[in-house]
Amino acid sequence: LQRAREVAEAANLAKSRYIVGVSHEIRSPLNTISGYAQLLERDPTHRPADAVRVIRRSTSHLVNLVDGLLDIARIENGSLRIERNRINLGELLDQIVDMFSLQAAAKGLRFDHERPPSLPDFVFTDEKRLRQILINLISNAIKYTPAGGASLIVRWRDPVAEFDIVDTGVGIAEPDLERIFEPFERAGNHHGALGIGLGLTIARLLAEIMGGHLAVQSQAG
Repeated sequence: LQRAREVAEAANLAKSRYIVGVSHEIRSPLNTISGYAQLLERDPTHRPADAVRVIRRSTSHLVNLVDGLLDIARIENGSLRIERNRINLGELLDQIVDMFSLQAAAKGLRFDHERPPSLPDFVFTDEKRLRQILINLISNAIKYTPAGGASLIVRWRDPVAEFDIVDTGVGIAEPDLERIFEPFERAGNHHGALGIGLGLTIARLLAEIMGGHLAVQSQAG
């Protein structure tokens, strides 16, 4: 009974922290939207283009937050549908590499990519979800890397593919290695590192329901 009570209390605490996290993430963009709307209401000539840009960005943040919460809810209640289609893996990787090479270059970073000659042209998987996982992880790698670079290394041992995302960024302290996968958790505050705090949670859940595994190795600095 004592053990059951401790489990229930831990679950209740986790639920409370989750609700606090959701409330905080929603309140911030809403306050921004409300503030700029009031500013325009009082003075319509006050640089409306800037206000519209901030409002649009805040709205996009809210949409991403809601989409993330819905994804987690669908995964947890088993209603998320995973496709199994024949996809061109090389084309998918090329698209992702092209996208992040530009992002890295704009930040003054290098972005490297390696894949083995034995990698098959076509595989069966859920292209949307695989893309979602890789984009989230590589985006984080570039976001938290002030100097140096990031890389996507693909290994193939038939029938298993392994994707390594490596960076020379700020690193993650050992106590935070598992905490970062919890909803709304972040490993410290870094300037310019914006996000809703759900990406890694969703990435790990998706990897697991697709039959894979997501792990991290890092050290601070």
